[in-house]
Amino acid sequence: MAFSGIVLASVMQELKSKIIEGRIEKIYQPEKFEINFLVHRNNIYRLLISAHPVYSRIHLTEGEKENPLSPPTFCMLLRKHLSGGRILKIEQEGLDRILRLTVRTRDEFDLIEEKILLVEIMGKHSNIILLDEDEVILGSIKTVTEAVSRHRTVIPGKPYNPPPYGEKINLTDSKIISPDELRKTLISKPEQKISKALISIFNGLDPLLAEEITFRAALDPQSTTEKIITEEINRLATVLQTISETIKSGNWHPEILTDKNKNFKDFTCLELKSYPDTLRIGYNKINEMLDDFFCTKIHQQKYKQLRQSLLQLVNDELKKVKQKRKGLAKKLKKAEKCEELQLWGELLTSQLYLAKKGQDKVNLINYYHPEQEQITVSLDPQLSPGENAQKFFKRYRKLKKSLPLAKKELKKSLQELNYLEGLKYNLESGSWEDIRDIKEELLREGYLKKSHKKQKKHEMKTKEVASKPLKFLSSDGYEIFVGKNNQQNDYLTLKAASKEDLWLHVKDIPGSHVVVKGENIPVETLKEAALLAAYYSKGSNSSNVPVDYTKIKHVKKPRQAKPGMVTYDQHKTLYVTADEKQIDKIARVNN
Repeated sequence: MAFSGIVLASVMQELKSKIIEGRIEKIYQPEKFEINFLVHRNNIYRLLISAHPVYSRIHLTEGEKENPLSPPTFCMLLRKHLSGGRILKIEQEGLDRILRLTVRTRDEFDLIEEKILLVEIMGKHSNIILLDEDEVILGSIKTVTEAVSRHRTVIPGKPYNPPPYGEKINLTDSKIISPDELRKTLISKPEQKISKALISIFNGLDPLLAEEITFRAALDPQSTTEKIITEEINRLATVLQTISETIKSGNWHPEILTDKNKNFKDFTCLELKSYPDTLRIGYNKINEMLDDFFCTKIHQQKYKQLRQSLLQLVNDELKKVKQKRKGLAKKLKKAEKCEELQLWGELLTSQLYLAKKGQDKVNLINYYHPEQEQITVSLDPQLSPGENAQKFFKRYRKLKKSLPLAKKELKKSLQELNYLEGLKYNLESGSWEDIRDIKEELLREGYLKKSHKKQKKHEMKTKEVASKPLKFLSSDGYEIFVGKNNQQNDYLTLKAASKEDLWLHVKDIPGSHVVVKGENIPVETLKEAALLAAYYSKGSNSSNVPVDYTKIKHVKKPRQAKPGMVTYDQHKTLYVTADEKQIDKIARVNN
């Protein structure tokens, strides 16, 4: 995922057609390393510039974020110098990853002057720098002192020095390189993969485009520079010339590369012939493609971070519950021995004459168990025999009283353990919407403290969209619904289903509630519903998973039960082994 010089060239071309001569109406800094300009030229365009160490970029965006109540210092500086200015030029030096925006403004004396906004897109070294007409730094989103970098400083009042670039061949030159020159240059990069060598030779390339070039030249992806032959050199030179002409003509072909699950992996501005159509999503506009890609990637990152933090919380709670259960089990075991204390008290009371104060133990005749003629009872030597007997009775009454409570607490902790195990499974397998619902559930249940931090607009909008259960259509035409979290499970079972509908759930394993709409469910539909119940459960990778099924009218939710927790009876059990091939055969319905 590299924002290469070639991608920047394609962005620049589109920006020129949109915002040249546009007036900068407003300037915002919604994130630490991100600036937004509202530019008016026939329409209002939002220009996003980011110096984020991972997501550095520049493109037009449709997104809108909440801005801080007090604008950061760099935002105030930009407002002072650029508000109301017109964008005169957008330039790129060759295919370097630096974009130069020249803005015509007026100073405090109403005199026309020009300011330069430099956008350096270089990963963790990315920056946004404001210069005056003499290329003196007025300010930057990141200040780079000598303590940070000995080679290049970015400090207000200092002349601007561009980043050091090695001598690379520019792909936009009239004649890039002859086959003979290409051969000599490649040989000077011994024992390197061809794609890696191309990146070190030509300016503006990224790994994805370098691999695309080797593919178009019909080279072995693992081929190295010292093994390349003359015929391959000629093919490679031809492809490089074609790429050069494509860049100069602006014949861009924005694409997003995905994996088999349609997750975004990378992006480019040229056609990726090395990948099948099923893994490529084409766009008409480079800015639209970049906006879609980065919004999705940042969204996914936030989802991963949220899921990880919630998993940590649930794991911590599971650890507490397991520790609590150990203590309760120990306490219960101790309480179950209370009858022995009563026996000691009664035997000691009836045989006080055998004990004296100061003894630490006494042998007593056991009248209740003749086969056990004598038992040895430990005593407190500081108490009299009678006081020792009373102490046994007191401990007996206390433990007997605590026995029902210990059993109740142990049962309650088991329910909480099952609930948390279910939450953990849902977190590990859930989508963004499922994770969001689980977060709300943890807040309601008191596991997560409510934050008083002001929510951002885009987050509040997201929460208005309720997640829905999965919907399938059986081979017999029956609707099958699958809950993906406790909120959906409760909705399906307690509200959406009719009393004669069929309900399924894996036996004693965290998993989804599955509901089949209708009566007299055919055997094949029942089997398909059971497969779905097994697949969407913690036992999905196991064989012969037991799936209980019964009618909805036999499923009850106990009072004060945790979300997703129910009891059921009059059920039967079906054993199934689910795999992806079987699940793929069941028709998925978009709802």
